[in-house]
Amino acid sequence: MHPLSKYGIPLLLLFLLFANACKNEKRQRIGYVTVIKKAIRTPDDIVAVKPPQVLPYVYTNTCSLDTLPVPEKKEKFISLMLPAILVAKTNLDSTRSELQKLAKKKKLTRVEKARVKQLMEKYDAETIQELSKRLHTFPVSIALAQAAIESGWGTSRFFLQANNPFGIWSFDPNHNRMAARSTRNGTKVYLRKYDDLEQAIEHYFLILATGRPFAAFREARMKTDNPDTLIQSLKMYSERREAYVDDLARVIRVNRLKRFDKTKIAPSFIHKRNKRKLFPE
Repeated sequence: MHPLSKYGIPLLLLFLLFANACKNEKRQRIGYVTVIKKAIRTPDDIVAVKPPQVLPYVYTNTCSLDTLPVPEKKEKFISLMLPAILVAKTNLDSTRSELQKLAKKKKLTRVEKARVKQLMEKYDAETIQELSKRLHTFPVSIALAQAAIESGWGTSRFFLQANNPFGIWSFDPNHNRMAARSTRNGTKVYLRKYDDLEQAIEHYFLILATGRPFAAFREARMKTDNPDTLIQSLKMYSERREAYVDDLARVIRVNRLKRFDKTKIAPSFIHKRNKRKLFPE
């Protein structure tokens, strides 16, 4: 018997499995973070998060978690959502930190002025101070709870077909969107359709940073990072108002989501500002 015949085939199969897994992963710089973009087919493809440091997996698609036992479904959903939420939060925090440094300068360079202007337009701000307030983030337990409620822990049609975990509506026919099965007072309702979870999460943060109904939330997050206090300012996120806030509090408490509020992206994946480009995209 050839010496390779005993081990050769198992090793070859292992190599092919590893090569196939790597083929579905791609590293890409997003802002201050190098992310690992990964396509998934089944829940087994989702990499479990291991706090306090999280690998920045950003999944390019979703998959159904509906057949899993409830505890496993919830853990898989958290592992699917948390890294991308942390990537968005890291980029916002880093941009805000750079912005605060600029606020102390007597004179900005042409490049700095252009980028600040771009950010002001995006975040609907008129001063650096106002822009800094809009970039202020909040505990990830809130984002996880909202995603869990709005997507049914990753089982809703809009989560699976539109990469929309936050139930974000669309009122613009020019948006990429899909129709809800229900109506509101006889009027057809549409929800936004996103290319991937990264795009959806970025838009979620932007809505809370700029939306008029969330002005009280923005004020509150400047004063505290206590999720129990902050969610009281999110009743305008849902038509259910106070009942929605009660649900957020319950989901955070029952699922111990505050345990993720201290998680960070693994430092080796985070970069300092590129000297040639202020606030990398």
